[in-house]
Amino acid sequence: MTKTKANRILTEFLKKIAEEETEMVCVCGEDKLVTKAEALTRLIWKMALGYSEEKVTVEGIKTIEQRPDRGMMGVIFDRIEGRAVPVVEIGKEQRGIADKVTEQGKDRISKAGEVSDN
Repeated sequence: MTKTKANRILTEFLKKIAEEETEMVCVCGEDKLVTKAEALTRLIWKMALGYSEEKVTVEGIKTIEQRPDRGMMGVIFDRIEGRAVPVVEIGKEQRGIADKVTEQGKDRISKAGEVSDN
């Protein structure tokens, strides 16, 4: 099977599954059965806007604030403008600026140590 044919088959199945009405979401305070595609779209909007959620812990109920996600904002704007959304590797976490700076610092310190040993 060629890669093109495999991609086409995968796309067909994804579209078919996206149309299944199996997801329960709360719309205006009422539970509503919607398609997987609509549930995913609502989740993308929720993540883009930020939200708060309550978690039950040993100490009691704790409210956790989820900040707006710029990546999800970009997905929404790109889709609305008709631009292709870049492919994201499955299971690979996006590194934040702080992580990148920390890694660069570690690399520089490591290289400085190598230079001084010579």
